[in-house]
Amino acid sequence: MKTFRVLAAMTCLALAACSSTSLEKSTSSTVTIAGASYVIAQLTAGTWIATAAGSPRVISGSTPGKAALLSAIEQASRCKVTDSDYSRQGMQLDAQVDCDSRLRN
Repeated sequence: MKTFRVLAAMTCLALAACSSTSLEKSTSSTVTIAGASYVIAQLTAGTWIATAAGSPRVISGSTPGKAALLSAIEQASRCKVTDSDYSRQGMQLDAQVDCDSRLRN
């Protein structure tokens, strides 16, 4: 049983390292909306995320706040947001983008 716990812990650490490494290497930018700074980053080819810059905290769940974050994701990705949802207990906004319908800015 002890071997299983050690293996499980090592797997979790490896997955966490891969996750943070891929996000660090991704395209990201910091935007300020209504005085709060957010990091907009590409997670996968079709998924972009918004998180609070600096210390982890819940991001804006208001309708205007979400609309501003989605607009920032569209500007950063140059793609149209087709779907979005909050994750990580409201600390991250995940957005699916359609890059075949590139925005004309």
